Amino acid sequence: MEREIIQRARQANLPEYLMSVGVPLIKSGNHRYKHAEHDSLLFTDNAYFWNSIQDRGNAIDYLTKHMGMNFKEAVTALTNVKPAEPRAVRAFEWGDISVYRSPDSVVRYLDKTRRINLCIVEWLLRHKLLFQEERTNNAVFPMYDENNNIVGAEFRGITNKPFKGVAGGSKYGYGFNVRFADDNNFDYALFFESPIDLLSYIDYKIYHKDEKFKRCILISMAGVKINILKHGLKTFAPNAKAILCVDNDTAGQNFINLVNSAGIDYALRLPDEKYKDWNEQITNMKRYCNPVGRMLERARNSLSLEL
Repeated sequence: MEREIIQRARQANLPEYLMSVGVPLIKSGNHRYKHAEHDSLLFTDNAYFWNSIQDRGNAIDYLTKHMGMNFKEAVTALTNVKPAEPRAVRAFEWGDISVYRSPDSVVRYLDKTRRINLCIVEWLLRHKLLFQEERTNNAVFPMYDENNNIVGAEFRGITNKPFKGVAGGSKYGYGFNVRFADDNNFDYALFFESPIDLLSYIDYKIYHKDEKFKRCILISMAGVKINILKHGLKTFAPNAKAILCVDNDTAGQNFINLVNSAGIDYALRLPDEKYKDWNEQITNMKRYCNPVGRMLERARNSLSLEL
């Protein structure tokens, strides 16, 4: 094999090749990418750095060490790569909805528009709690049941015409949920009006250096739906106390009254009175933070959200 071809392969654009074969990468800077499932695995134009296992190398090294190729196969693959849109890696099909795991548009939306900490977004990707719809590029928040099977999904439009919705055929009583207990034995069940509010609350807790959620399950009700609250408590957390984290508006107050009428024991954890919901609160906190606050925000970006 000619030395010139081998050198060209070593200098090939590694992120471009990986995305062309469906490896999920997240752009994290100029000519810099992170692997969606391994946050310590970084890629530049023609090199990789896997900090957690202290491994690094060029494009050929990565294909031979981590993609099961021999030297000749790696050189051939890298010298034949053509610039192209990343190929969709389908995560699951739901009715006529196809979703995939290269969610650049969704990541930008959550980061830039909703101001959700990128460490949270990357954690969601690693745990298969966030996808992007193939046809529309909208955000998909899967609903998992007690057996960790996907039984539905909530959608969030991220275009100029935003919308909220639930996938047709989603199983009754379930919502997007995030769990913090290895044995699924929860002391608290927190209920939100949307996945965005749920993630904003997690962000709020991390912002205040309270990043541990011990024995909690957080559930989106896709609105104010008492059937999801009742089913969530019965199915996931029969011994847990309900915590209502709804909006500061008429719909939120009406829901609290409805829960009172149903005789359900609960506590309230609402946003500050001047904010409508948790996302409005976290967005404004970051927008008007002082220099010390900005320094804390930069520092917290290095945190890893752990179960």
